[in-house]
Amino acid sequence: MESLSTIEKLKQLLESEETSDELTVIPADTYVRLSNYAQKLRATTGSSNEDAPGRLARKQLWLMEVMTRRLLQIRLAKAEKVAAHGEAQPVRSSKSLLPEERYIDDMLRQLAKKEERFLKAVVDGQSSFFTLVQRRETQRMTTVRISKRVGEIMGSDLKRYGPFEVNDVARVPMGNAQVMVASKQAASISSDEY
Repeated sequence: MESLSTIEKLKQLLESEETSDELTVIPADTYVRLSNYAQKLRATTGSSNEDAPGRLARKQLWLMEVMTRRLLQIRLAKAEKVAAHGEAQPVRSSKSLLPEERYIDDMLRQLAKKEERFLKAVVDGQSSFFTLVQRRETQRMTTVRISKRVGEIMGSDLKRYGPFEVNDVARVPMGNAQVMVASKQAASISSDEY
């Protein structure tokens, strides 16, 4: 995918994927090249996105996002196949996906397993499952950035946390983090962000 024709090549990949019943073979560096091109587009716009080149770059970035999202959705959907034995549960076949796509596919598998456990607990009358989930969720640790000075707090796990100063980054139980965020004492941050 050369810079001048990146959008057109992405369009061709998408059209090829849309018209094929099976996963198509796409270049191993597809997403890296798209990301690199997006980085170049962002660099060319500078601080003023209102000029013609800035508007054109924003339009290209929007097109890339829409087409990349569609390409990924189609490829992940193709990777999911119903088992040949007539099982109700879909079986994912991710061997033809790129590693970046398998990363998303793995998350979708984990989500599907959690959803099945959840529904099974409802149908089987396993209310203890929900008690465990509630406890696990309130004690799960998360990362927050402190926005107001906070004194020492007692965590939902009965451990002490703090005191915290503005802009401190802290790992606290989810239940405490929710209270801190709701009271604007902290903001949630992704673990990928820090």
